[in-house]
Amino acid sequence: MSSRPTPASEAIAPSVVPDWDRARTRVTQLGWAADTLDAVRQDFEHWRRHLHLPGPEGASAWTHHYFCDDDGAPLTFDPDSPLVHRCSSCDRPYTGEPWDGAWRTRMHNVAASQSVRAAVLARLADDQETRTAAIAVLTEIITHYATSYEAYELHGVNVGKGRVTPQNLDESVFTIGLLRSVRWAGPLLPEPVREAARALATQVAAVLEPQLGMIHNIHCWIVAALAECAVATDEVDLLATVTHGPFGARQQLLEGMHPEGLWFEVNPHYHFYTVNALLSFVEAAGPIALAGEPAARLLRAVEAPAELAYSDGRIPAYGDGWPDSFLGTFAQTAEVASALLPGAGPALAARYADERPAHVQVWFGANHVDGTSPTRTGRYSVGALVFGADDLPNVDDGTPLTSFVWEGPGIGMLRRPPTRVAMRFGPDAGWHDHHDKLAVDVECGQWRSLDLGTSGYGADITVWMRSQVAHNVLVVEDAPQPRHAGELVHADDRSLVARSAWNGAEVSRSLQLTDSGWTDEMEVVCEPGTPLEWLFHGDGAIVAATGAELDLPDDDLGHGWLTQVRSLSAHEGEVTVTWDHPDAPRLRIELPPGWAAYRADAPANPSGLPLGLVAARGPAGTTTTIRATFSRGVTA
Repeated sequence: MSSRPTPASEAIAPSVVPDWDRARTRVTQLGWAADTLDAVRQDFEHWRRHLHLPGPEGASAWTHHYFCDDDGAPLTFDPDSPLVHRCSSCDRPYTGEPWDGAWRTRMHNVAASQSVRAAVLARLADDQETRTAAIAVLTEIITHYATSYEAYELHGVNVGKGRVTPQNLDESVFTIGLLRSVRWAGPLLPEPVREAARALATQVAAVLEPQLGMIHNIHCWIVAALAECAVATDEVDLLATVTHGPFGARQQLLEGMHPEGLWFEVNPHYHFYTVNALLSFVEAAGPIALAGEPAARLLRAVEAPAELAYSDGRIPAYGDGWPDSFLGTFAQTAEVASALLPGAGPALAARYADERPAHVQVWFGANHVDGTSPTRTGRYSVGALVFGADDLPNVDDGTPLTSFVWEGPGIGMLRRPPTRVAMRFGPDAGWHDHHDKLAVDVECGQWRSLDLGTSGYGADITVWMRSQVAHNVLVVEDAPQPRHAGELVHADDRSLVARSAWNGAEVSRSLQLTDSGWTDEMEVVCEPGTPLEWLFHGDGAIVAATGAELDLPDDDLGHGWLTQVRSLSAHEGEVTVTWDHPDAPRLRIELPPGWAAYRADAPANPSGLPLGLVAARGPAGTTTTIRATFSRGVTA
């Protein structure tokens, strides 16, 4: 066991428990709340028929394997098909390991989310039959894992070890789901079941506590799981460790969360993943545990990503972020924060501006497994049902978002509607960084040049999505960027300049808003003759005068993923292209001496549209300048 700090108090502060009387009244009076509870009931009944608790005889595996190698789409989780797994897009079948093990992990997660549904129904269902069934299901799940937990093999190959699940991260999220359910159900559960939950908490803590040791999103989940364990077992010393220790919740926020409110791993998936972990900690440990600057940073973290969003609420998927991330995707986070963090929720209504239908979300740590309830828009989550306000407060005064710079994470944003141009120049973001310093992403009306994000880490297409050629960057010396940090040079409302150095080159990138669009200029100082390549992609196929078909190498830079590669015709040292999208700008590239350009089609555009790429390549001079001018409303 790790050494623990002196407890901050002699007793564990009360956890945050939903106001069940208020929630019951909400269900009877508010349509959205009644709809949410009906969906929870439908999904509960579905999983009563299809939940199969995997026993200790089969090891679980990383769920990142549960993605298609060909297109990055997730495999369809069929609860009645543990041995055949099909791509949700192309229907390609996968059999054997690691997919069978990933299926088992998904099923364990079903058990945890089902336990949350059971606790909600035990508290809120209006008929005794459902309440009785909910207690029976929760009893079965808790008893199964409490009595067999130590029979599951301790295993893991990626990030730490778990017993039921393949790593300490999944084990933590799974544990939170189970112990939260017991805490929510409270005295409705028979005492032997609550005693079994305490035994399970003791066993899980023995696995997880020795693994706590980093400032990282994973360790925020370990902290939250151990907080639930401490509350379940009344372990004051353990709660002190995960609150005030060197890797406790307070220090995670002070070291890992930039003052601007963005988690150091930058992308929205891991940002909100971390925020959900820390909110789960607050729910178990009580709001006072983060009092002061840690609470202020967590509150800021709930709100900050809205400033990065595109006009439709999409949040850029920097690094290893899931590409389909919208403010509405994380509305439940804001709902829960409105109850757990004083001052949270003033612009909660804006989270629902994205009217894309979704399944009801279960406040089970970080994720949920869909059932058969229908999709709908609006407030459709357990978090909203049990923690949110009756009505949505909205103090948005309609003031448009403006240009800004966040020096902590190293992101600069230029805005002049309908143009939004962002550049990332900051410190390395850890394992999930794609090493794409000075990359830009753009919105021009409805046309976009998006960061592609990533897919499941075990899928082949992720190699492309992480590659240099998949980003709007400069490639130096035909080699990927190493881990490094850039720096801000200048910023105002109309311009942004940043610089960095890698692979023997000093690179400065300058963005400038203009009346008709923006300019993008790179200045490179390096050994003359060094190969350089400038890349930029956007929605739609490239429209331009083309020449010969080119055969690019299948290298580790990502060139092998490009198709329909053709040279571009230059006129007086300039290349002009656009994209076959109605809002696409015209792009004019001034080629340095000895340079040539090409166009190509690329995969995995998050918008679902074709992805047209233009590149310029050539040898460096003593100082090399690449100038690109983007003009709106002008055809090529």
